[in-house]
Amino acid sequence: LELSTKCLAPFLCPTILRLSSPNMAEHGPAVTFEPLEDGVFDRTTAVCLGTGRFLRAVLAPALVELGGEVILAQTRGTSFGAYMGARKPSRSYEVDTVLQDGRVLTSQVPVAACGSLGVPAGHSAFMALPRKLPKLRYVGLGLTEAGIVHNGKSILDLAEFLHACFSSGLGAVHPLSLLNTDNMPFNGDAIKSHVHSCDFTQNTSRSEEFQKWMHAHVVFHNTMVDRITSQRAGEPDVPRAEPLPAKALVIEDLSGALPPQLGSVPGVVVRSQPKCLELDIALKLRIANGLHTAMVYAMSLGGLFETDGCIGHPDILAYLEQLFERDIVHVCTELRILRLQATPVFSEWMSRLQHPHFGLGCLFVCQNAMQKMGIRLLPSVRAALGAGERPSEFMTFAIAVMLRFLTPVGDQPRLADQPPVFVGRLDAAGSTAEQASKDWEYTPGLWARPAAGTYEFRDGDGLVPLLLRPLGRPGGCSLAAVTSIASEVLSRLEGFEPRSVQEHKQLASDVAIMLQRMLQGEHAMQLLASLKPQQPLHLQERQLEEAVRQEVDAAEAVDLHTHLFSVGHHGGQTMQYGIDALLTYHYLVSEFLATAHIDPEDFYRLPQREQADLVWHGLFIKASPISEHCRGVLTTLAALGLREEVAARDLEAIRRWYAGQNPDMFNEKMMRLARLRYVVTSHDVFDAQETASCLSPPAAAHRYRGMLALDKLFEGDWSAVCQLLTQVGEPRTLRGVAQLLGRCVAALHPMFLTAATPHDFDYSAAGAADDGSSQEWLLDAPLDPIEGDGPRKLPSHGDLLDLVVLPLCKKAKLPLSLRMGTRRGLCSALRLAGDGVGSAQLASLAQLCRSYPGVKFMATVLSRSDQHEVAVMAGKFQNLHLWGCWWYCNNPSVVSEVTSLRMELLGTGFTFQASSARVHDQLIYKWIHSRALLARALTSKYSELMATGWRLSRGDIRRDVSRLLGGSFEEFVAKRIGD
Repeated sequence: LELSTKCLAPFLCPTILRLSSPNMAEHGPAVTFEPLEDGVFDRTTAVCLGTGRFLRAVLAPALVELGGEVILAQTRGTSFGAYMGARKPSRSYEVDTVLQDGRVLTSQVPVAACGSLGVPAGHSAFMALPRKLPKLRYVGLGLTEAGIVHNGKSILDLAEFLHACFSSGLGAVHPLSLLNTDNMPFNGDAIKSHVHSCDFTQNTSRSEEFQKWMHAHVVFHNTMVDRITSQRAGEPDVPRAEPLPAKALVIEDLSGALPPQLGSVPGVVVRSQPKCLELDIALKLRIANGLHTAMVYAMSLGGLFETDGCIGHPDILAYLEQLFERDIVHVCTELRILRLQATPVFSEWMSRLQHPHFGLGCLFVCQNAMQKMGIRLLPSVRAALGAGERPSEFMTFAIAVMLRFLTPVGDQPRLADQPPVFVGRLDAAGSTAEQASKDWEYTPGLWARPAAGTYEFRDGDGLVPLLLRPLGRPGGCSLAAVTSIASEVLSRLEGFEPRSVQEHKQLASDVAIMLQRMLQGEHAMQLLASLKPQQPLHLQERQLEEAVRQEVDAAEAVDLHTHLFSVGHHGGQTMQYGIDALLTYHYLVSEFLATAHIDPEDFYRLPQREQADLVWHGLFIKASPISEHCRGVLTTLAALGLREEVAARDLEAIRRWYAGQNPDMFNEKMMRLARLRYVVTSHDVFDAQETASCLSPPAAAHRYRGMLALDKLFEGDWSAVCQLLTQVGEPRTLRGVAQLLGRCVAALHPMFLTAATPHDFDYSAAGAADDGSSQEWLLDAPLDPIEGDGPRKLPSHGDLLDLVVLPLCKKAKLPLSLRMGTRRGLCSALRLAGDGVGSAQLASLAQLCRSYPGVKFMATVLSRSDQHEVAVMAGKFQNLHLWGCWWYCNNPSVVSEVTSLRMELLGTGFTFQASSARVHDQLIYKWIHSRALLARALTSKYSELMATGWRLSRGDIRRDVSRLLGGSFEEFVAKRIGD
C-alpha cells in the first residue's frame, strides 16, 4: 500500500502507552489464547496468524460475517493482547472507517481468543488450539512478501500449526482454506511451496503423510487485497481505514472450498474460474495503479504534494478520464473482456482518489518511476497499438512528465550514494505557504525542499537519470538530442523497441516533443491544460447500451422512501431482515391468501415462522414464483450467495445462513448490494412504537436520514391522537398537534414531512371554510367530544394542512411529500395486506401548489391511471417534484411505462424510484430490478437523441443517471423558491 504522510499522520501523534508487568504479558489470558467467552471455541471457524491492521480491517470482519468466530495470533510482541485486555469486559476490537464527509464509523469485531506467538507460553497454547476447534475452516495470514521466504519464522509457525490440525483430524468435512492479505502475485502458491519445503515439514514426524494430508485437505488460496489502512491517532491498535472498496479482498477458489456466501460479504470477491484473479490484478495495475502513476508526477512538479489535490482541479480528473477512455480501455480488447468489467474499477478508483481524508503523498508514490512505467503504463500502450490505435496525447504526456521528473537539474551532491540520489527541480513552490516554507522527508533518505524548488529521488540503479542528466543542464538540448535520449531511455523498458518498431519510434518522438517543452520552461500542469483534457468524449451508437448499463449499475442511489431502521434504533427491535420477514411481507401474504385454504385470521394467529412456511410452500413449491414480489425474494437470495439452497428449495438451510448474520454487518451489506448512498426512513410520531424515538431519537446512523410521517394523523383516528397528546403533555387540540410536530422536527431534523392521503382526500382553498370565514378558531377547539356536548366539527384534511402542517413546513423550510391514492381497508381481514388503490384526487394537489407557492411539495401516486395527469402537473409547478413508482406501481410493466412517460414530459427532473422497503433484504431486489429498467429506458431515449445527430458522452450519461437516482431530489430540497 502506498501510504502518505497524511495517511500516516496518526503515527506522529503522541502514543498512549499501556503498561503491564512482564508476567502478565507472558502468561495472561490475552496472550495464551484462552477463550474470552464460555463455549466460544465451539463456534470458532477461523484462526489468523497476524494482527496487522489490514487483516483486522478486512479479513477478520469478513470471516465473522460468515457466522463464525475468529482467533487472532500476534506473531511478535504482546501489544494486541494488552489492547484486548484493556477493553474488558468487551471481547471485541474497534475499526474506524473514515467517510468522505469526514465522519468516522467505528465498528466492533468480536474475538474468540487472542495471544502471542512471540512468547513461549503463547506459542505452546497456539499449537494446542486445533484439538479445541472442531469447526475450524479458515486460516488467515498477514504475511508480507518479506515473510514469504524459505524457513521464515511465520512459515515455520504456519507449518507447525497445520501439523497440529493434521494430528487433530481437521479438514475431513471441509478443507482448510488459507487466506493471505498481501499483494504478492500468486501468494498462495508461494506459501504452499515454502510450507512443503520448510525444515519443519521435512523433519517432522509422519512428514510424508502430513504432506499428503495438506495436498488433500488444505487449500492455499491466491489473493489480491486493496484497502488503504492506517491507525487511529494515538492508538496504534485501532485500524483507521477508507470506506471498503468493492475488491478489498479477492480470493481465488478453483476447487470450490469456500462457501458461496463469502462472495456476498461486502468487499470480498471470490473467483472460481482460472485466470480470473490474474485479470483482477491486471485491471488493478493498469487502471487504478496506472491512473495513480499518470497523475502524481505532474502534480508533484506543480507543487500539489497530496493526491487529494486533484479534488476540484480543472484538469487532473478530466485528464485521467481521457487516459482511461482513449488508452487504458484497450485492455478490454487485449484481455478479451467486456468493458463492463473495467469501468467499475475506473469509477471506484476515481471516487477513492477524491477522498479528502485519505490523500496519498505524491512524491512517495513517484518512487520507482521506470519500473512503474513498464508495469502500469506500457501494457496500455501495447494494447492501444494492438487495437490499431495510436496512443493518445494524454498517454504521451504521462510518459513525458515521468521523464521530466527523472531528469536531474543543477548540482548533484549525492551521486556517490548507493544507489545514487539525484536532485530534480519543481515547476512551482508548495501547494500552501506553510508547505512551501519547510522541507520534509517524504521517505527515508529522500527530501522535498519546496522553498528551494527541489526534490531528491532515486530510480533503480540510477542509469536512467544519468542518461537524462544532459537534458537538465543550462541551455538545454536540441529536439534531436532529446529524441535520441528519450528513445534510449524508453528502449530500456521490456518490449519497447523504438529502433525496430515504427509505432514505438513515433511514440518516442512524440514524448520527446513534450519533454523538450517542459525542459524549456513550460510547466507540466500548463502543458496538460493545453491538451484540453475537458473536451467531451463522445460515444458511438454501438457503445451506447453498454455505457448506459455500466453507469446505471455503478451509480449510488438515494432511496427517499423506506420504513427501515438501523440496528441502534430501539435496540435493533425495529430492524427487520431475514427469510421469514421476506416471506411474510404483505405482498406475498395477500398473494398466498388469495388462493389458500386458510382463513386470514387463522393465518395471522400463527407464529411468523409458520406463516413463512405456508407462504414458501404455497408460492414457491406448489407454484412457480413468477410474481414480482416472489421473483424479488429469489433475486435477493441469489445476490446473497444462496443459489444452491434455493435450487434445493431448502428453506431450513436459508434460515441457518441468516441465523449466522451479524445485524450491523448485514445492514451494511444490504446498502452495498443495493448501491445506496443513504435511505430516508419514515418516522411517525402517532405510531405508538415510534413516539419515543421521534421525540428523543438515537444518534443518526450512517446511511440513514429521516422523514416525519403523518399517516396516522391523516387517517383521522382522533381518539388515538388525543390519547397520544395527553401522553406527551400537549393539549388535545390542533395547537397541541402543531406543538408536538414542532418538537419532533427539532429532535429528528427530518429531510421532509410526508403523508399518505386517502382516496377521498380533498383540499379546495387555503385557510377558509366553505363560506370564506377563517378557521383559526379550530386550533384550540377540543379534538375529542366532551360528555353532554353535542357533536363537534372535527378537522378536515384541509384544516390539518392549513393550520398545522403547511405552517410548519414554511417555518422549518421543509417539503411536504404526499403519497396519494390510498384506499385503506379494502379487505380489512388482510390487515396491512388489505389496502387497495384509489383516486389520487390530483385537483387537490394542484390547489396546494397554487395556494402555497413558497412551500415545496413532493408527490407520487398509487394508481396507474393518475400517472399521466401528475406528470403533466409536475411540469407546471416549480414547487412540485415527482418521485418513484410507489407500492402497487412498483412492478416492471408499470415502472417501464411510467418512467418513459416522465422522461418524455420532464426530462431528468424527477426521481426515478424509491423502494418503500420495510424489510432490509428488499433493498437488494428492488434496486437490482429498478436499475435494469432504468438502463433500458435511458438507452431507448438516448438512441432517439443520437438518431438526430446529437452527440453523447459518458459524462452526460453519468450526470443524468445521478439526477434520476437522487440528484434531482437533492436539488429540489436545496433550491430556494419565493412566496
